[in-house]
Amino acid sequence: MGQPVSLLSYRWFRRHSASIFAFVATLFATCVFLLIASHIQQRYTHTMFNNLAERQAEALKEFVKNDLDYIGSGANFFYSVAPEDWDRFEVFARHTVSSSQSLIGLQWMQKVAPEQLEQHIANVRETFPDFSVFTVPKDQPKTYGYVFSDGRAIYIASDIYPRTPKNIELLGFYSSRQRFDLILDDIFSTGRANISDKVRLLQDGYDQSLDKTGLLVYHPVFDQRRESLLGVVVGVIRSTVYFEELVMKTATELNMVVKVTDLGFDAEDDPILYQSPNWSSIEGEIVVKPVTLPNRSWRIEFKLEKGLSKWDRLVLIGIAVIGVVIATLVAHIVNLQTREKQRLSYMLNEKTKELQFMVDHDPLTHTLNRRAFRHDLTQMLEKQAAFSLIGFDIDHFKQINDRYGHLGGDQVLIDVADVIGTVLQEGDRFYRFGGDEFGILSSVTERSELECYLEAIRERIEKTACYYQDTEIHCTLSIGAAVHCDEELEDLVQKMDVQLYRSKDKGRNCVTIAA
Repeated sequence: MGQPVSLLSYRWFRRHSASIFAFVATLFATCVFLLIASHIQQRYTHTMFNNLAERQAEALKEFVKNDLDYIGSGANFFYSVAPEDWDRFEVFARHTVSSSQSLIGLQWMQKVAPEQLEQHIANVRETFPDFSVFTVPKDQPKTYGYVFSDGRAIYIASDIYPRTPKNIELLGFYSSRQRFDLILDDIFSTGRANISDKVRLLQDGYDQSLDKTGLLVYHPVFDQRRESLLGVVVGVIRSTVYFEELVMKTATELNMVVKVTDLGFDAEDDPILYQSPNWSSIEGEIVVKPVTLPNRSWRIEFKLEKGLSKWDRLVLIGIAVIGVVIATLVAHIVNLQTREKQRLSYMLNEKTKELQFMVDHDPLTHTLNRRAFRHDLTQMLEKQAAFSLIGFDIDHFKQINDRYGHLGGDQVLIDVADVIGTVLQEGDRFYRFGGDEFGILSSVTERSELECYLEAIRERIEKTACYYQDTEIHCTLSIGAAVHCDEELEDLVQKMDVQLYRSKDKGRNCVTIAA
């Protein structure tokens, strides 16, 4: 007779016990490796997620501040140029708008009292024959004429760039809404620029169903004594550029989504500036980062999808299926994953460095820009360091632009920056403020030494020809300088500006240093 089934089963087990034990032990080791790998992935992903959110929030803040600086240069145009030359605004604004991806337009809103309204309309119609004054009250249609009963001054869009047919239709607009009154109150009390909540751009039309895809930056223009507000330069920003750039730079392997909320005044009815299309459908960890702007704050929420990514799941499934092989290879696999993530982190850091370079440097001449200047000057004032502030611009630069075109003018700016870079003293910082305006923060503070230094710069530029399309272009500099003597920032800049204008008054191509 055959042997009982139970006896056969016992013998089979005895014969394969080592294999079974090895199989069970391998399964246990595989489970341990699965737990370790999963823990490492989640911990690194959390760290990378938090760091990425921090960097992207800071990058967004720097983008906005960069545009504020560009718009500020437009306000400085009206501050530093005589009213009879304000019609050159288009030329100046062209350079400013072309320097920013998100800044799509600049407009000049001139302060006009009711008794000055007819004369102002007549003056503007000399350039824009169809110019008419109008406003768009909240939740009401377009309304022509002066609508206030208290005789207050209004701020009328009197010039705009670019001068497209669509934009020219905006000329004559003035705001009659409370938000603009609050902006003016803040400007009068602080003197700073103001950022609006998201708005429906008039360039897009007057239909209330259109998406709100814009932000307005109101930069004040005061008179020379900063006692009277002459008007407001309004920068028109396409806000979607900010957020599309933010999403594009997000690490896609993390499956992260973004939501940006405006916490400022008048944003309660529609506070969401941007939200990823699949924000509501994804559940996961949320990291909140604040972005503080001059007169309002934004809240950026980054959400990371719960669970493992597709690639991580495949790795863990592979570990479970392969078993014993995975037990020996899992460390190598995790190592490969870590190295890959480190490579992506390194690439992200490099991109961040490139972005920081773009934020701090002028794209044409590669010198430091106005934002870097304000930062460096503030630090030097805080440290109470001894230094000199030097400002200069290219004499008759407009004539160079008119004669050789803007490409020729750009080449002159590049060549001048390159030449000056070769004669700078070690440790000096070189900046382009905008247009043909440059500046230097120098450690030279002794007057005679400073004068020799600046004369050397002036003489080098005077004797060095710029070349554009095989044509020699000669130019000179008007230079003004001031040695820091415990002044505040604005006072020191004003002191330097006065010396620069004295150089121009003396016939240009000279150096003037404050006594």
